[in-house]
Amino acid sequence: MSDAQTPAFHLRLRDGAAEENMVLAGIWRRAWAASHPGTPVIEPITHWLQRVRTEFVAPAEVVIAERDAQALAFMVLHDRREYVAQLFVDPHLRNQGLGQALLDEACVRMPTGWRLHVALTNTAAQRFYERYGLARGTVDRHPTSGRERISYHWYPARAPWRKA
Repeated sequence: MSDAQTPAFHLRLRDGAAEENMVLAGIWRRAWAASHPGTPVIEPITHWLQRVRTEFVAPAEVVIAERDAQALAFMVLHDRREYVAQLFVDPHLRNQGLGQALLDEACVRMPTGWRLHVALTNTAAQRFYERYGLARGTVDRHPTSGRERISYHWYPARAPWRKA
């Protein structure tokens, strides 16, 4: 296979190794910090690592986008709840199709539709989800952090690959 035919990245399910947990925590922290530039204090990596260890467990599934065995982005799915709990791309790798590929995978895994939430202050993510075809929903507050967030929904009829 020539370089032109080699995929830029591929998707796989998380294996749960300790090293992988640290990599995911790092991506999450960097991406969260980049999406919330006005936040005066970003929690230390130990905070994010503990969240990975406790939140990225069954029944959730973690889909990782990687290239050359290096994680670039990830998504946490709750198939039974039809919910994308997290989706983060390492900031220096944005605009390379990673987020779109992860959302495409969510559509495959949850073909009847799904939803997610995004911080109200994260306008870049909101634009991305709207370009993808997600329908904007209601604003509420995150039950733990109290931060305002907005819901987005994907319905099969809005699939980006379908022609209207």
